[in-house]
Amino acid sequence: MFINVEKKAQKLFNTYQQAMSEEAVAGALANPLFSWHATYYTAKRKKNMIFLNDATTMAIVLFDVNAKNKQTIKERFEKQLAIIWQELGLSAESLADYLAIGGDWQISKMIHPLQIKTITKFYKNVIKPQAKTIVSEIDLAKALVKKVQQKGRIYVGKDETVKIIEMAQPFNIKHVNFEELYLKEITNKLRRLSQLDGEDLTADEVDNVIQQIQDENNQLLDLFLVDAKSNYSAKTVRRYRDNLRFYLNEWAAYRLSTIFNIYVHSSVDELEFHGVDKTERTNIKASLKKLAKYLKDKNIISDNEYDDILVYTQKDSVDLDEEYEDEGEDQAIEDFLASLFSESEKLPVVFDSQTDKMLDEYLKSFVALYGLISAQQAYQIIHSQNPSIDKERFDQYIQNKFDEMTMEYCIIDFREAFQNVNIAPEIFIFSPLLIKDGDRLPSFYKHQQGLPYYIPEKEVLIDNNFNPFANISNYQQDLEELLANQYGLSGDDLKGAAFLSLYQLKMSDYELELSSVNKAITKVIVFLNEEHGLSVKQDKANEPLIKLLVLIATNIRRPWNRGWTNYEMLRTKDIAELFSEMEINLDDPKLSSEIIGGIKAGSINRDELLNFLESSNLPPKVISKLYKQVEKL
Repeated sequence: MFINVEKKAQKLFNTYQQAMSEEAVAGALANPLFSWHATYYTAKRKKNMIFLNDATTMAIVLFDVNAKNKQTIKERFEKQLAIIWQELGLSAESLADYLAIGGDWQISKMIHPLQIKTITKFYKNVIKPQAKTIVSEIDLAKALVKKVQQKGRIYVGKDETVKIIEMAQPFNIKHVNFEELYLKEITNKLRRLSQLDGEDLTADEVDNVIQQIQDENNQLLDLFLVDAKSNYSAKTVRRYRDNLRFYLNEWAAYRLSTIFNIYVHSSVDELEFHGVDKTERTNIKASLKKLAKYLKDKNIISDNEYDDILVYTQKDSVDLDEEYEDEGEDQAIEDFLASLFSESEKLPVVFDSQTDKMLDEYLKSFVALYGLISAQQAYQIIHSQNPSIDKERFDQYIQNKFDEMTMEYCIIDFREAFQNVNIAPEIFIFSPLLIKDGDRLPSFYKHQQGLPYYIPEKEVLIDNNFNPFANISNYQQDLEELLANQYGLSGDDLKGAAFLSLYQLKMSDYELELSSVNKAITKVIVFLNEEHGLSVKQDKANEPLIKLLVLIATNIRRPWNRGWTNYEMLRTKDIAELFSEMEINLDDPKLSSEIIGGIKAGSINRDELLNFLESSNLPPKVISKLYKQVEKL
């Protein structure tokens, strides 16, 4: 029998078997008919105990319970229960079965505050008013049994009590599958957390929710990975672990998303902007699919929820169940992934096949570097590096692309697609990941306005494998060597620490605000200390690690910075700064050679420069003359 005692009364039950473990709590929750809550109220300086059954209205009242007679509580309880049982019209044989199946008392802590609240209400509304007229504990218990009580979401009366007991026969104790119980508890909390709206929370509350999501994710993954070990190799399980920890805790959690609503708020594909390449994104999706299958098999998610996640992960191209050991297989995977994003061969040739292919590579790189760029500006950059590319045929090439669906970039005419959007009515090339809502594209573009474009050499810019984050992978080996030699990490811990440190640096600026390098470094240090038991501080002893992390963080190219790294941004002049440095002769104003060179090279957007002039505080005559100079370039 599970006896759940309020804290103040627990000393009166210390002669009985104590069962304060989570297993005991789980047993009580699974067997409410065999579970009772108990506390006492004080009257005339005496402690009077009340027991209330968790499934029915059965109540037991014991007067004057104290340290001297506490060893008789169970005996008195059972004698009074026999009277209540008979009062309900139930047989003595069924009571004997009930007590036998219930077994020895297991004293645990309070589980349902509602039960204690009900007892308190009974005392105020029933016991105290009738204290002078009802002096028998039996009569008092009978009076309480007749009172309707709330049990969870339903209300139970005396008649329902009889039905509950009769339907439970033959009596038995349900044995709890603790893994399933914990899993339900974890996933129920994640479901609740996924329903929170960040706009309704303060900054501190958001941080708290993120931490809660991460904590519950870790517990969920512990259960999932234990299950996965029986079906997959150790290497595959490690991949699941790394992919899911990274995605769920370092990406989805910061958007207040969990496995139950990732397909609404936290696109895996959007990780492209933050340095996660195609293979890595595909691996994350494959891991999510396995986690979803586990939750479906455990009856945590419905068939419809599972189908939603399957649709969300349908682009998977790599099955993590297989082991890819040699380079030939790895290359086959890369070739297959590349085929998903290959250019259609059905489009008509505009220039020639080689030039058309080069233009396609330019557009892919523009999206990787800038996220969003107007067709006019794209042409300006391309023409500066390829003078033979004429505007008329380039426009035709872009027009041919309108109906062509690719995963690398999209082309859209804002005049037709977004009539109420405050952005220039022209054609834009952009990543499909930016079109989550009508406000995303213009807000992204406005954030960039006034910044010059980072433009690599042509050979780099048209490289089909161009990735603005690829350069930091060169530091992974250096980071692993440092973590191994100076901090003693090895094996999976070493690989995981280096892998997740790199990606936390990549993720440090996943919104439009430019966070400081120091903030990104601090985040990685906290991660290394908490997850890998290190004690890194920003001091002399840890200087080599800090320097390497700074080097990595400052060399990540940011699409929202028009391709510049954090370090380069410190030295990059925007249009306003370029104008402030000009020595303007009011009688004969001229653009600086730096601005003229930037326009010709395509790094300065002509339209943004003209807009700046129109809104400047320069005299109208000066604006007019400078405006004409820009138009002639």
